[in-house]
Amino acid sequence: MYFKKLIALLLLLTGIPTLVQAQLIPAENSARDIDQSRIGSHYSIFPLAGYSSDFGFYGGGFLQRMNYGVDERPFLSNTRLNGVLSTKGNLEMDLEYERIRTFGTDIRSKVEIVGLRLLQGHYFGIGNETGFSESLFDSEFFFYERREFQFDYQARKRVYSYGKSGVLDLFSRLRIWHVNGIEKENQSKYFIDQPEGFDPGWVNTLGLGVIADSRDSEFDPNRGFRYSLELSKALPFMGSDYTVASLSGDVRHYKTLFANIVFAHNFKFEHQTGDAPFWSKPVIGNEYGLRGFHWNRFRGSSSVLSMTELRTWLFSMWEGRIRAGGQLFWDTGRVYSEEDSAQFFDDWKHSYGAGAALSLFNPDFIVRADAGFSDEAFRIYFGAGYVF
Repeated sequence: MYFKKLIALLLLLTGIPTLVQAQLIPAENSARDIDQSRIGSHYSIFPLAGYSSDFGFYGGGFLQRMNYGVDERPFLSNTRLNGVLSTKGNLEMDLEYERIRTFGTDIRSKVEIVGLRLLQGHYFGIGNETGFSESLFDSEFFFYERREFQFDYQARKRVYSYGKSGVLDLFSRLRIWHVNGIEKENQSKYFIDQPEGFDPGWVNTLGLGVIADSRDSEFDPNRGFRYSLELSKALPFMGSDYTVASLSGDVRHYKTLFANIVFAHNFKFEHQTGDAPFWSKPVIGNEYGLRGFHWNRFRGSSSVLSMTELRTWLFSMWEGRIRAGGQLFWDTGRVYSEEDSAQFFDDWKHSYGAGAALSLFNPDFIVRADAGFSDEAFRIYFGAGYVF
């Protein structure tokens, strides 16, 4: 979710009293004893409040509980709850629970439940060259109301280990997804186009995939790689209103260049076939890729995206329990549809920007703020953890 003309007040309930009294020490020398903070259970609370012309006054927050058990890595369980409510009727709730050992087995499970009511959902059309006008955007021509529910369950099984930290996992996924789009005004693009998925519907899919992961950390990697490939299918016998098949891949590399500078790169793609509704199509132009464009700017039957970041921790305090850093990024990618050129390298979109990161009391808890710029707009994002 993006916030136009963002004015945000971020309250660090536990951090503010210690920030003033702490003594700064070089970040590269603060890692000693950092594993001492990975013991037992840790709670992190990050309230959020602010105002925007689109959302009105809004409030909410982020809660994370990290349980390491008896020296479990990367954790025994991780629970995250995120919620935002605005005076204009926007509501978003996201609950995520992940556990390394499910019912005492070696199955790694992850459950995510999302509920969303967004009065400023965006629909710009289908394709890589859909038109845009700031005046039409300001008049809400590209807006529709989006009501969404999603349940996602993933189970992973390790089949091979290699090197110091490398693993090869097979996984399966069940996703139940319902979206109800409501036109705001008859002259909106959403009402004029009435795309596939204009009426409420379900896309329920089963997926199978593989993950190869050699990163030294899942939260703040300095070296290694992560590769994933997934094939999913939605069929009527699963209660799906659409017959959709999708192939997606995600490739990530991390390398420490010098001193405290980390080079991070993420390339991902998705190709979809079948009678997919517009809201399930591959999309770029949001906080998860092509940052700096309006939310969900480009949709198509296929998408490719490349994200590059330079990250560093600038300084730390209180023996490394609080760290502050920053990142520079460049995103590029495009979508493909029947209306677009099929040439792979034609008409790629670009955006760039910078951000800040803060780690509080637990090296695995990182909050991030990014400012992205494109030739159409600029956007400000806030979230937990790095984008990739």
